[in-house]
Amino acid sequence: MEKLQLFFKALALLLSIVTGFFGGLFPHGAERYYSEEEIDRFTAASKAAYPDGMIIAIGGGFNSDETFRPILERSLAHVGKARAHMLFVPTASHDEYAENDAILTRFAAAGCDTDVLLVSKETAQAAAEKFAWADIVYATGGSLKFLTENWSEKGVFEAADAALKRGAVLMGFSSGAMCWADKGWDDTEPETFRIIAHGPFVGTAPGFAYYNCAGLLPFCLTPHYDSIGWRSYTYEAEKAAYPSVCIENGAALVYEGGRYSVLSDAATPTRSVFLFYPARGIRFVNLRQDAALAAVVDGEIRTLRA
Repeated sequence: MEKLQLFFKALALLLSIVTGFFGGLFPHGAERYYSEEEIDRFTAASKAAYPDGMIIAIGGGFNSDETFRPILERSLAHVGKARAHMLFVPTASHDEYAENDAILTRFAAAGCDTDVLLVSKETAQAAAEKFAWADIVYATGGSLKFLTENWSEKGVFEAADAALKRGAVLMGFSSGAMCWADKGWDDTEPETFRIIAHGPFVGTAPGFAYYNCAGLLPFCLTPHYDSIGWRSYTYEAEKAAYPSVCIENGAALVYEGGRYSVLSDAATPTRSVFLFYPARGIRFVNLRQDAALAAVVDGEIRTLRA
């Protein structure tokens, strides 16, 4: 019975990907969920949190020089320096990387000075110093579990907070996107029977679990949301007490000074980012059309925690 239920859930999620179900294609507007006074107050709270910082959370994709260029240019424009300092942090990749990694090469070619931080092999002081040097920090994908364990031990979450406060750009894809949020939902647990990305859409794969992250964006963040396996987070998002942001491959959520926007990979221009916040009745809202709503939710959560 459990296998059959999972199979029908998988089909429903697959249908939502193909058709853009549940209002994902239709704008709503913040006024549907909030009063005018709340919109003004919460938007102001979002702007006040990190008025000079930027976060670019990439769901996946942007794999070529051409498709990554808008992200590169957006981050460099924010920094506004002739020779920006770019720090590459491959913690989620278990601190393994190639010296000619495409991300390092792209930033170096754009005129940046680059450095690498291997958190698991450095002291907390060295990690803090490298974050303090950086104008742009890029975190790789991989194991969010390994990342959170090592970042907690070496004080990297605090270093990231300080960097964002002084106006740095924090970015990355997959685990390197989730790490900047309150929570991430990653498949790094022992194998279990669950919804998977390929037919018959149910099978055995590493289990998902929540991980507490930097808390710079007040959401649970999930990448790869165009994959049916990852889209199963919908069932978590629909019942969560906190807001969730789900980012498809080929899309990125941008937070800049409290304002939100969505970037898309030119190869997959329809990919987007979706917001859930059941406490306000917000479900499957497409942030490509309603990016301002993300700032209102952001500000509400920060106000509740103040």
